[in-house]
Amino acid sequence: MPESTLCSDSVDVVTGRTQNLLKRWIAMNRRPLPFGSCLLALLALVAVCFPATANSADDVDVIVVASPELDAALQPWIEMRSEEGLRIATVRPANTATLTHQEIWNAGGAATRYIVLVGDTPDYDTRRNQSHQIPTWMIPAPITSRFGSTSTLPTDLPYGDRDGDRVSDAAIGRLPIRSAEQLASVVQRIEAYENSDDFGLWRRSFQLTGGVGGFGAMVDTAIESVTRGVITTVLPADAKPQIAYASPNHPFCPPGKSFTDAVLNRYRTGARFWVYAGHGQIDRLELLQTTAADGTPAARQQWSVESLLNNQNTTQLKRAPNGATIAVLLACFAGAYDAPGDCLAERMVLADGGPIAVIASSRLSMPYGNACMGLGLLESVYSGGQQNTGCDRIGDAMLHAARSLQSKEQGKQSTMRVMVDTLASLISPAGTDLQQERLEHAALYQLLGDPTLRLHPPQPLEISIEPAPSNQPAPRSLSIAVTSPIAGTLIVAIERPLTAITQTPTDSSKDHDAHGTTITEHTIEVPAGKRVLQTLQLPLGESGPLIIRGFVHGKTGWASAAQRTFLPD
Repeated sequence: MPESTLCSDSVDVVTGRTQNLLKRWIAMNRRPLPFGSCLLALLALVAVCFPATANSADDVDVIVVASPELDAALQPWIEMRSEEGLRIATVRPANTATLTHQEIWNAGGAATRYIVLVGDTPDYDTRRNQSHQIPTWMIPAPITSRFGSTSTLPTDLPYGDRDGDRVSDAAIGRLPIRSAEQLASVVQRIEAYENSDDFGLWRRSFQLTGGVGGFGAMVDTAIESVTRGVITTVLPADAKPQIAYASPNHPFCPPGKSFTDAVLNRYRTGARFWVYAGHGQIDRLELLQTTAADGTPAARQQWSVESLLNNQNTTQLKRAPNGATIAVLLACFAGAYDAPGDCLAERMVLADGGPIAVIASSRLSMPYGNACMGLGLLESVYSGGQQNTGCDRIGDAMLHAARSLQSKEQGKQSTMRVMVDTLASLISPAGTDLQQERLEHAALYQLLGDPTLRLHPPQPLEISIEPAPSNQPAPRSLSIAVTSPIAGTLIVAIERPLTAITQTPTDSSKDHDAHGTTITEHTIEVPAGKRVLQTLQLPLGESGPLIIRGFVHGKTGWASAAQRTFLPD
């Protein structure tokens, strides 16, 4: 049977673990059992021992592209995904991207949702020259090349286009490993992340790091305006953002002498997503560093550059894999996975304390394309899925984002996306083709990680604000009713929105409250399904917009919700 057939050796091998299960089952069932019980037990055992494989191309959920020498290191991952019900086929990489694409779709079909490329790509080349490598594509870049990028850009996106219509059919992710040892380490980290029972407050945290763009006063102001809009309208109210903005005297500039140290310290506290928006190079992220004496951005003629993160200091990313973040680098070149050696995104995802996955651009990227890509990801991550609390896997978010950039139907776009499109049409250089810019950015952004990675979205929490007594002239407390779908620890907090923050807090005693937005909070153990009423006292004179956040962390999951309210003066 050729290597591209559906049931490869890496799929249907009975491992030592399953052999142990067989021995245990035999030992436990030496006494005679009724025929029906025996049959049911045997069927259950077969389901566990033999991972899910597909009988035809139309049955395949996941295509894995990997060299034979990686099969043993990959086997635990295949077993884990098979036990989740995903049907997996394995193919071998060919010498070119075109031939590898043919191998993939000979094995896959309409049901195929994820393609996992296990191996690094050749350096600046589309042809495979080492056994562990998987070639990538080079496509024209007519828009970004006008602004200093290369004439072509590397991308794995075409692998996901089954029928050649230039619309993605499956999500692509690459594990940029160079050896079986590296792969074994990556698989262990993925397993730790997937099986984590740490459902603490980091799950709701969204960390955003950025700086002044340096594109000019009008464009920089527009970018900051869009960023604020994303934080206040796209992120759900129960997601708690932490922003680090590298501009002195800005309310979101963290205190302390070193901006980099402040950002890395926040990283170590944990966040579901860690997003960087700024400048980048192949091996580093760069901030346009300013001081209070530099004057306004409009008057500034020169900028100094500070390296926030580079290939040498990724060892300072220290977060255990069971609480790892997913990083999104909205910056140029940081995801240039075809460069000799490691690009920054590769170095980050392979670091022991690094992100569990990194989404990054392989060449020069532009503000409008970055904004569209970021919006597509956030909308899927936080509003997708059956319960509108987020999609199940990171590949689903990547596929949604790519399709939103590939779509020509503007009527289906979100309000925020329409605003971004309108703003871009006003400030983009003359002759810029916004549709082509979106297409290039769909191809530019690569997922370095497992596209089947589960995101563990929150379960919906029922939360409401009980009416205040009619004879109470000004509220001094709020009564909040919460019903949790899971048993666990409930944290109810009354907080000010980020838009109400006008200065940087000199000190924040809690890692999850970097901006000092929490007015008061209360913690209580709650059962599943029971309505709980909590009354929280307000400081004298408190008024204006408020966010009521509820968060439950249990043994097997987490739940979250929020309500906005307004207190009159």
